[in-house]
Amino acid sequence: MSFEPAVRLTEQIADHLGTEIITGRLKPQARIQELKVASDLSVSRGSVREALLILESRHLIEIIPRRGAVVSSLDADQVDDFSELFSELLCQLFVKVAASRPRRLDEFSRSLDTMELALAQDDFGSLVLARRSFIRAGFPILDTFYLSAVLSGLIPADMRLAYVVSQHPDYDMRDTLRYHQALLEAVRGNDGDRIRELVHAHSRREKKLVQGLQRPGTTRPLVGNFGRTAVAQKA
Repeated sequence: MSFEPAVRLTEQIADHLGTEIITGRLKPQARIQELKVASDLSVSRGSVREALLILESRHLIEIIPRRGAVVSSLDADQVDDFSELFSELLCQLFVKVAASRPRRLDEFSRSLDTMELALAQDDFGSLVLARRSFIRAGFPILDTFYLSAVLSGLIPADMRLAYVVSQHPDYDMRDTLRYHQALLEAVRGNDGDRIRELVHAHSRREKKLVQGLQRPGTTRPLVGNFGRTAVAQKA
């Protein structure tokens, strides 16, 4: 794989590896060997090492002393912890956006348009990217550096969770679109209670689907090779 010089090389490497993790092609606890990645991508080992630090900040890998980089686990307990935190932060984001009464919400609407197109084409990868774009659409409206920064760091884990959830037989891509449509209406109406209701209900639904994938009496990781359309770069 070759990379264009217009984008910082370490970011490109991190995006490439991040996509492999998010989509499940790199499985939990898989080792990421610096020398092999450097050889496969024709880049320096130093660039790979920097990219791994980026992935660690995105909560996709762990760098363990004397073992190196491994793909982070995503078992049911970790999903619970993550979902609780992420849903609370999303509530803060969208409630603050709604309270600011922005004149235009074009970026949110464009994300919904992308979701509708992804649904029509049965393109799950594009749906996940649009889900990410919907969250990011709130960042420029707020002058809240820390909330945006923390959410940015957690979004790749949310994308990874979306791929897990999609493997449940009861998962329906249309539910993702309907949820975001209702959420945008609540933001337009500055309805904080409705925003919280929607976000927490969506989070509970995803956790329930994850629990349905966890076999009783086991602690097997929940992320595998899902065979879905791969997400694009910039994970």
